Amino acid sequence: MKLYRVQAKYNNILIDEMLEAENDKAALDMFVTKVESGDVTEKDAGEFLDPTKLFITFEEVDRNVTTTTGVGKASVGIQVGQPGVIAGPSND
Repeated sequence: MKLYRVQAKYNNILIDEMLEAENDKAALDMFVTKVESGDVTEKDAGEFLDPTKLFITFEEVDRNVTTTTGVGKASVGIQVGQPGVIAGPSND
């Protein structure tokens, strides 16, 4: 059995599921069955490009690698990483 992560976004709702299946088609079929039965947790997807379109992504994942993140929202003015250019006086 392979492990898959399937995500769907529609109308500002996110469904994010980890599924075990034999192949890609079986994983997508299982995802559809779970959505139709209501056996999924809907999350707020925030605003994205077009809430009237359905976006589905899926991938086979390695069981030994973390596939979820705890990414939160950053406030304006929060610096992330190192700056590529540092402003300073010119050498004129």
